[in-house]
Amino acid sequence: MASVGKFKAQRFRRKKRSSYQGFNSDDLSEDHNQRKKMHRRPDSVSTWTMETLNEYGISYKNNPISIEEFTSFIDSKAHQVCKNKSAEFLSTLKMLCKKGLVFTLDVPERETSKTVDKPSNTTQKVRAILTEFDTFVNDVFKNEDEYLGKVWRNKKLFFAWSHNVRSFLSFHRKFLVAMNSSIPESWFAKPIRETYLKELFMEFTKIFFMEPELGGKEVKHLIIGTDVVSCIPDIRFTCVNPPERSILLMVTGVKKYQPFHENKASEQRKAGQSSETSSESDQNCGNFIHGILDLNVLGRHGGELLSELRSSTFSPSIILGCICMGTEIIFTYLEMSETHLDRIVHDGKCDSEFSEIGYTKPLNYLLEEDRSKCIDLLCLLGFIQTSGYEELYPNSN
Repeated sequence: MASVGKFKAQRFRRKKRSSYQGFNSDDLSEDHNQRKKMHRRPDSVSTWTMETLNEYGISYKNNPISIEEFTSFIDSKAHQVCKNKSAEFLSTLKMLCKKGLVFTLDVPERETSKTVDKPSNTTQKVRAILTEFDTFVNDVFKNEDEYLGKVWRNKKLFFAWSHNVRSFLSFHRKFLVAMNSSIPESWFAKPIRETYLKELFMEFTKIFFMEPELGGKEVKHLIIGTDVVSCIPDIRFTCVNPPERSILLMVTGVKKYQPFHENKASEQRKAGQSSETSSESDQNCGNFIHGILDLNVLGRHGGELLSELRSSTFSPSIILGCICMGTEIIFTYLEMSETHLDRIVHDGKCDSEFSEIGYTKPLNYLLEEDRSKCIDLLCLLGFIQTSGYEELYPNSN
């Protein structure tokens, strides 16, 4: 029995651990740092600059393309991503927008040096615009066969379109009233103003049956070498067609404390003149978009385009974007080869591949002359996002 007890004691005797004999303090420190790096919060492309983009072989083209060229470029790709080839109401919508959206709205700028204006002037102007728009709507009803044809779905889409226009005008009026109210400047702070501007743009895009969603709804991650970066644009326009969600357009908003450079062109646009009538002599030298936007904004937008590329409706090589500066918009696109993207993802750098971001000149969607130039593009984007309006009103025919 003693021998058995001795055996048990020997069997369960705790041995001295020797598992640390192969490590030194440097090894442990390195292992800790690796685990810490794996669990740390991803870096954000919101901190990217043009220098960051250059490291990955991405740059902005020196000169903008016309909005007509941009629209034609997207139109040439539309048949590849939109299953519905029937564009009957698309042409009708373009006609309705060009005939019904014939108004210029006040650009919302708070003037703190002025005495507080009565909101009645703002309200009366928007009401006058709404009255003119209702006259146009009534004319369409009276001649609906001429405007809308015999298809019942066209009539349902027209009802929805007229409602969306009125909603946009009503929200614009509410925004102007808030901007010129007696609310203290400290209350109507920058974040609140930026939220209003974001919602105003979202309401505007609904006129064209585009369906915006806030970028924070989904955080995208991109692996670059051994690092992970996160992306949260301000707004996304997502196609909901099966088998998976894809990004049609992503929007970067320029904060009020990151204004685009004040030059003659932007001053004329603020005065209510179209960007096409602005003098271009200021931008004859150097890169056009570098002259009107902060380089940090351009870096962030380029990073967001890169992060969303593989989720794009036009993947694997094209992603569409938009930069919002108050009520001015610049449409953009990044075109990148799969080889270039693979080099960035796997190597974490790229010194042999190059891609460019194309862009348009700024257009102010509150000004009739500017807005009319981008109607065809916005209608086309709405057509693609809703699968030829099938997502809204399935065609029983």
